[in-house]
Amino acid sequence: MPPRQVFRTLVLVVIIGLSWLLKQQRSGMPPAGGPSAPAVTESGVPAARIGPASETWGHIDSLPDHFARHGGDFHARNAEDYAAQAAAFLARARATGLPAKRDADGSLRVYDPATGAFGAYNANGTTRTYFKPGSPDYFDRQPGALVDLRKER
Repeated sequence: MPPRQVFRTLVLVVIIGLSWLLKQQRSGMPPAGGPSAPAVTESGVPAARIGPASETWGHIDSLPDHFARHGGDFHARNAEDYAAQAAAFLARARATGLPAKRDADGSLRVYDPATGAFGAYNANGTTRTYFKPGSPDYFDRQPGALVDLRKER
C-alpha cells in the first residue's frame, strides 16, 4: 500500500474513533470496557464514594423534577449525576466549613458564596434540593441558626 494511502486510512480511522467517543460522551454512556466518569461537583471536586441517588436523595420521586429544573446549574449529565453532586456538595461543606444553617427540625441549608450553590438537606443528610438561587441574599433569608459543619460529626 502506498504511503499516501496508509496516511489517509489512518486519518479516517482517527476521525471515526473521535466521532464515536464524542457520541458516547453526548449520550452519557461510558466507553465500552471502561468505567463511567465519576460525578464531579460544580467546583471540580470528585464525588468519590457517594452512594446512588436512591440513598442520597430524600424523596426519590422528586429527583426527576429537581434535575429538570436545576441540573443545568451544575452541568449534570443525568439525574444520578445531579444527585451525586448534591451529596458531594454536602460532604465538601462539612470538610471546608461552608456557611450553613440548621433548623429546629434538623433540616440543613448550605451555601457556597464563591459559586452561588445552595443545598437543602433533611435531618438524616439526604438531599431536598440543590440549585443556584438568583438572589444573592437567598441564604440569609433561610430559617435556622448558623452552624459550623466542621464541628458537627
